[in-house]
Amino acid sequence: MLNKRANTPALILLCVLQAAAVQAQTAPLWVTNQAAAFPDRDWLSVVEAGRDRASAQNAALNALARVFKTNVQSMTRAYEEFAQAVSESDNKKIATFTESQDFAQEVKTSSNVTGLVGVQTDVWTAADGMVYANARMNRRDCAARYTAMIHENERVIRLLKEIAAENPATFEAFESLSFAANVAAVTDNFQSLLEVLDVSAIGRQREYGNADTVKALAQAEARSITITIQVEGDVSNRMSRAFSSFFTKRDFRAATSGNNAYTLYAILELEEADVGNQRIKYVRYLLMATLEDQNGKEVFSFSVNDRQGQASESAARQRALQAAEAAITSGSFATTFDAYLASLLE
Repeated sequence: MLNKRANTPALILLCVLQAAAVQAQTAPLWVTNQAAAFPDRDWLSVVEAGRDRASAQNAALNALARVFKTNVQSMTRAYEEFAQAVSESDNKKIATFTESQDFAQEVKTSSNVTGLVGVQTDVWTAADGMVYANARMNRRDCAARYTAMIHENERVIRLLKEIAAENPATFEAFESLSFAANVAAVTDNFQSLLEVLDVSAIGRQREYGNADTVKALAQAEARSITITIQVEGDVSNRMSRAFSSFFTKRDFRAATSGNNAYTLYAILELEEADVGNQRIKYVRYLLMATLEDQNGKEVFSFSVNDRQGQASESAARQRALQAAEAAITSGSFATTFDAYLASLLE
């Protein structure tokens, strides 16, 4: 009769070996031998583990991004801005994006935006509950997509530069070049990613140079635009200074006179507002502005009004002036002006 107590360690060892064998049989090749599953000549591939599916996948995607030395957070913002611009490009003067439309959709639907296109993933859960995730990119297929997007963006940048050249010293030219600089920044990164996928692309020159080159063109265009600022009712010149500060911080030039590209006409009105409160004095302010081009055509208008209350009328007046200044430099005037610039490419 067999000694069951003596055979217990052997049985335990046998069970462990059998469990290991079953796990080895069921584990996918990319877990046991990643290099064999996805050879480096054809794939960029990483494997990461986590306690659950989400953490394992996120770890794998971030590890794949690190292969490209990509700053995930900064590029996420850049790609999201680019995707937004692409999605709004259908009605603009530039030709519709094609390759980038697919990329923009991927950015919008991805929960982990790394800016990497054509990423494939697999997940496997081991018997002990550990989750393994594989993130990979096919070198040939993904390189082809990046190459197509680079060529497409070069064409768009070229067209935007042509639009600017046809309308020198105008906000339209500035906005065209600003948008071109945005596209160029993302395209520069596409090129960096392409060079990791395809070493033959290293050192390949872009038609537009680089993003800094295009950004410099936009800045130079801004400096060529001078806005004459005239504000009625601005006794202390506070509104004039606020408008000047707003434009000069954006590289435009401001003047108080002269036959310049644009003229901003503004009116400031302040009046005491009687609200029946004996303890608090209120002053209402109204600020209206119109921007005209050199031909006297109105291209932009703005107005804001509100009231401010303080213990005295003079203090309320100062608070109203401060509110009007803030509306110009960082409030509704800034928002409305940016919307006007964006509309110039429609």
